[in-house]
Amino acid sequence: MRVSRIIPALTVAALSCVILATSANAEPQARQPDRTTAEVPANVRQFMAAYRDWGRNAQDVDAYLNLFVQDGTARLWDSGLETPRDWAGIKSQIEGVLRLVPDYVFVPETVTSSPDGRVVFVEALNTGTIKEKPVSFRTMHRLVLGDPAAGKDPSRVQDGRRFWDQVNMFRPVEDPVNPLRNLFEGIASSATDPAPAAPLPPRVRQLAWNREAAEILVAGVDGAATLQGPGLTTPISGRRAMTEYLDRLFGAVRDIRLEPRATVSAGGTEYREWIGTAVALGGGDPRTIPFSLVERTVRTATGTAWSLHFDTLDLIASVQTVKELRARIFG
Repeated sequence: MRVSRIIPALTVAALSCVILATSANAEPQARQPDRTTAEVPANVRQFMAAYRDWGRNAQDVDAYLNLFVQDGTARLWDSGLETPRDWAGIKSQIEGVLRLVPDYVFVPETVTSSPDGRVVFVEALNTGTIKEKPVSFRTMHRLVLGDPAAGKDPSRVQDGRRFWDQVNMFRPVEDPVNPLRNLFEGIASSATDPAPAAPLPPRVRQLAWNREAAEILVAGVDGAATLQGPGLTTPISGRRAMTEYLDRLFGAVRDIRLEPRATVSAGGTEYREWIGTAVALGGGDPRTIPFSLVERTVRTATGTAWSLHFDTLDLIASVQTVKELRARIFG
């Protein structure tokens, strides 16, 4: 049952009482010191130098594979996958990308790491041409670098996960008579207000996601916040608009079950990874899918810049449509 529809008049004051009661029983959360991108550990700087070098010449498969630990134990998760790719799968995947997008270019734009250099979040711009049509989309990467205590190279990836909206890749081959719809079409900024955020402890935030409580999630950012996510060309602002965005998302799924994974805070920026499942309703064809997302918040002089990274393909398309789209691209 959707909490956001039960308590549409929920106020920040009332929410704060709920949060305080929950916080009293919550485990203490370790607080990481702020770190700027320039202050990331040496192993992260070494990895990012190699990542950028490969991105400028992404057709070099060997250079890509060299980004991962070399003992064959690396794993890579992707949007829509129930299990990760192993070493052979990582190789075949990048070879498939390059067959599909021979002019592929990968540009890492931001990097934030944990103080020990083990967990890194990277946002990147991907560009190229699919079926003679230009494509451009952003991906979020959560990377766990090798643990030197276990004999792994700390400047290479041990476990990676990508978060991105696959709709961007399939647009060049969509059916012009029945195009892939934008789940968030028409959402525009609403009036902003100066209300402060009602801080949400991790357990409350998890409950809000799993209860599809849009108002509670939005109350967790200040009244001057902006929101960026799939389907939006520019960030939106205003609590009403941000709530509408989340309600659209929750209207396309049911039974969300998310668990917190990696969280990294540095220099006023926080990344929070959520992994789990949901029942997707795309195409009137309900089915359980792997569902994961990353929240990013950045404190700015004017408010909070909040962004979400997740896949909408199964939320808007039926199983048959997805199958047909994949056949048009991959054969």
